[in-house]
Amino acid sequence: MKAMLLCSAAAGVLICAVPVMAQSQTVAPQASEADQGLEEIIVTAQRVQESSQRAPIALDVVNPGELLRQNVVRAEDLSRTSPSLASNSGGGPTTVFFVRGVGNATVNAYSDPAIAFNYDGVYIGRPSSTSGMFYDLQRVEVLKGPQGTLYGRNATGGAINVIPVRPKLGETSGQVTVGYGNYDWLTGQAALNLPIGEKAAVRVAGMMSSRDGFMTDGTGKQREYAFRGQLYVEPSEELTLRLGVDYAHQGGSGASGFYIGAVNPTFGPTGFTGYSYVPTGFDRNQGLLDPRSNALQSSRFVGQVGRTGAVVDGVPYNDNDYWGVSAELNWKTDAGTLTIQPAYREGNLDYTFNGVFRAGGVKEKDKQTSVEARWAGQVGPAIDYLVGGMYFDEDIDVPFAFYNQSTLTPYQNFKTATESWAGFGKLTVRPVEKLSLTAAGRYTSDKKRFDGLSQVYILFCGNPAPPQDFCPTLPFTPLVGSAAELESFYTSRGFPVTSVPLYVLPPVAGGSQTAPFVLRSPIAINAGLKNEKFTYRLAAQYDLSPRNMIYASFETGYHAGGFSFARGVESYAPETIKAYTIGSKNRFLGNRLQVNVEGFIWKYKNQQYSQFGYDLGNPPSTVFLTRNIGDSTIKGIDLDVEFLATPNTLLSANVQYLDTKYDSFVYFAPNQGLPPNTTCAFAPTTQTTPGGSTVNVFRVDCSGKQAFNSPKWSFNLDAQQTIPLGDYKLMLQAGTRYRSSSYSSADYLPYLRSEATFVSNASITVSAADDRWFASLYVFNIEDNQRLIGGTTNSAGLISAAAEQPRTWGVRIGGKF
Repeated sequence: MKAMLLCSAAAGVLICAVPVMAQSQTVAPQASEADQGLEEIIVTAQRVQESSQRAPIALDVVNPGELLRQNVVRAEDLSRTSPSLASNSGGGPTTVFFVRGVGNATVNAYSDPAIAFNYDGVYIGRPSSTSGMFYDLQRVEVLKGPQGTLYGRNATGGAINVIPVRPKLGETSGQVTVGYGNYDWLTGQAALNLPIGEKAAVRVAGMMSSRDGFMTDGTGKQREYAFRGQLYVEPSEELTLRLGVDYAHQGGSGASGFYIGAVNPTFGPTGFTGYSYVPTGFDRNQGLLDPRSNALQSSRFVGQVGRTGAVVDGVPYNDNDYWGVSAELNWKTDAGTLTIQPAYREGNLDYTFNGVFRAGGVKEKDKQTSVEARWAGQVGPAIDYLVGGMYFDEDIDVPFAFYNQSTLTPYQNFKTATESWAGFGKLTVRPVEKLSLTAAGRYTSDKKRFDGLSQVYILFCGNPAPPQDFCPTLPFTPLVGSAAELESFYTSRGFPVTSVPLYVLPPVAGGSQTAPFVLRSPIAINAGLKNEKFTYRLAAQYDLSPRNMIYASFETGYHAGGFSFARGVESYAPETIKAYTIGSKNRFLGNRLQVNVEGFIWKYKNQQYSQFGYDLGNPPSTVFLTRNIGDSTIKGIDLDVEFLATPNTLLSANVQYLDTKYDSFVYFAPNQGLPPNTTCAFAPTTQTTPGGSTVNVFRVDCSGKQAFNSPKWSFNLDAQQTIPLGDYKLMLQAGTRYRSSSYSSADYLPYLRSEATFVSNASITVSAADDRWFASLYVFNIEDNQRLIGGTTNSAGLISAAAEQPRTWGVRIGGKF
C-alpha cells in the first residue's frame, strides 16, 4: 500500500509540475534549438517509428557508444546498461533475463524465457542463441513490463530489441574499432557500407572477442566471432526490401564457478539441531577445477556413498554455431503500409559446464521458422491502426545431454516442438487534439510437443544411509559418453544396475540384496499440450506541450506452459501478469533537460519458477525443473534524468525503486529424514504422484519473501565532459552502477544473498573534432566488486556459485570514413 501511495504521489507531483514548466514551451521547438539540445532517439518498440519521448511506454534505449563503454559482448552484459534488467550466464551459452523481478532461469532446451529477445525484428526462441549480435548496432531497446499485444508469448516481464545498423543508399562508409586489455582481451569490430547504383546498398559487419578466463582454473575463456551481411533495395519510394544473413561462433568455455562455503547438518543429544555454514574463504575467481578447490571437495564426506573422494574434473567448453536469414519488405500505399518479415534460424550447440556438477554437457540442434505481417494505416487525421499476424515454429533435437553429480547422473535425449499462431491489432484514437486513447489486443495459440527419455542413475550403498567408508569400492559415477557406457562400467566391476531398489527385495540365499548397487530410474515423457490466451492493452496519453506528456496504461501478459524431466511435475501451466502504469515524459530548458518518471504495479499469477531441486520420485532425483509456485506483487518507481548542462557537459541518472513480495510461494522438497535448509517456513506432509504412489515431502512456504533478482534500489549515474582542443577533442567519462541486496535462489539463506554493490567505470578518449578517429583508455569495475550470482549445494555439501566480472582495463582505438 505504501508503494502504491508513493507511485501515485510521485506521478501526481510531476504531473502537476509539468504544466507550469511547460507554459514557456508552448511554441514548437526550432531546429536550431533541437540541434543544441538532447538527441532525439527514434525507436520501433511499438512496431512503428516514433520518438522515444513520444512513446507512452516504459523503455530504456542503449546507444552504440554506451554498449562499447560497458564492454557489452554478450547478452548477459546488458544488465550493466539498465537498472531494470538483471541478466547473467545460466551455464554454457544460455543467458538468464529478469526485468523488475520477472523472469525465469531458462538453462535448458525445454524451458522458455519470460523476456522476449528480438534480433532485427525477429523473435529468438532460445536464450542460448543470443550470442554474436552486439556489434554495428543502431541501438538496444529494453521494454519494461508485459508486452502481450505486440510481442505476445513469453514477454510477461518485457522485451529486448537488438537493432543493427541498416544499409544506406548512396553512401560509401566504413568503421573499425580494436581493443586490448588485461586477461589478454583482444576485441574488434568493423563495418563497411557500399552503394550499388542509386537504388541499392550492401552493408557487411563483423566482430571478434578473445580473452583468457577470469577463473584461476582457466575456465571462462571467451573465443567468439560473428559476421552479418545485409542487402537493401529501394525500387521505388513506395517499395523497399532488405535481406539479411548472420553467423556467429561461440568457443571458449563457461566459468566453472567457485565454492562459497560448506553446509553441514548438526546434531545434539536429542538429534538434529540445524545446519551450520562455514565459509571457504576462497577468492571468487578460484575456479572449481583449481587444485585447492578440488582438495576441499575430495575431503568432504558424501553421505550417499558413505565416503570421501569426489572431485570436479570435467573441463568445460563451448563449440556453438548460430546462423540465420531474414527479410523485411515494406510497401507504402495511400491506404497504409504493409510490412512482412520472414526469418529462419538455426543453432548447433555442443558444450559442457560445471557449477554444481562434476560435469554436465549438451549436444543440441535448434531450428526456428517465423513470419510476421503487419498493416499500419490511418482513418483520417484522428485514427491510427495496426493489424497483424505471426506464425512461429520451433524444433529442438537433443540427442545427448548428461548432468553428472558424482552420485546421481541423468542421461537425456529428447525432441520438443512448438507451433504458435497469433493475431494482433492496435487502435489509437485522438478525440481531441492533445488526447490519444489506445486499445490493443492479441490472441495467441501455442501447441507444444515433448518426446524424450531421461535415464537417471543413482548410487546406493544401503538403506538407511551408511556410516563412514561403508562401501569404499563403489566408484563415483564416471565421465562417460552414454547411459550404456555407464551401465557397462558398473556391471563389469560387479555392481548391479537395476530399475528396482534392491533393498525392497527379499534376501537371496547366502546373502542380502542390500549390497552396493546402481539404481536406474527412467523418466519417459511423450505428451503434448495446448495453451490459448487473449492479452490486451488499454492506454491514454495527453500532450501537455510539444515536449511534455503524461500517460497511463493497463496491460496483460502471458507465458506459455511446458514440460520438465521430473517425476511428479512433468508439466507446468502458463503464467500471467497484469500491469498498471502511470508516467510522464518531458523535455525542459530548451531541450536540454529530460525528466521521465513512471510508477507501476504488477500482479503476477501462477508464476513459473525453474530451479535445480528434487522431483517427487521414490527415491527422489535431483533435477532441473520448472513448476508453478504462486503469485507476487511488484510495485515501484522509475526515474530517468538527462541534463545537457553545457554544450559539452552531459549528466544522466536512471533510478529504480522496487517493492516486491511473493503473495504466495509454495514448493515441495523430499522428506528423507532431515528437513530442508531454508529460512522459509516448512512442514512435513505427503503428496500423491501421477503414478498413484505416496511420497513423504516437506511443504516449503516462502510467501512474503522478496522476489528474485529484484534489488529494492538500483541506479546508474553517468557524467561526460568534452573538452575542445582545436582540431581535436578530449572526452572524459565516468559512471557508477548500484544494486542493493537481492536473492536469486528459493532457500533465502543469508550467505546466498547478493550484497549491495557499486560498480564504477571511467574512460579518457582523445579524438578528431569530427570523430574520424579516436583512442581511449578505460577501466571497468574500479572497485573490483564481484556480485554473487546464484548458489547451489552439491552432494558433498559444498555451495558452488558464480560472480560478476572482476576489474578490467584496456585501450581502444578506432576510425571511420
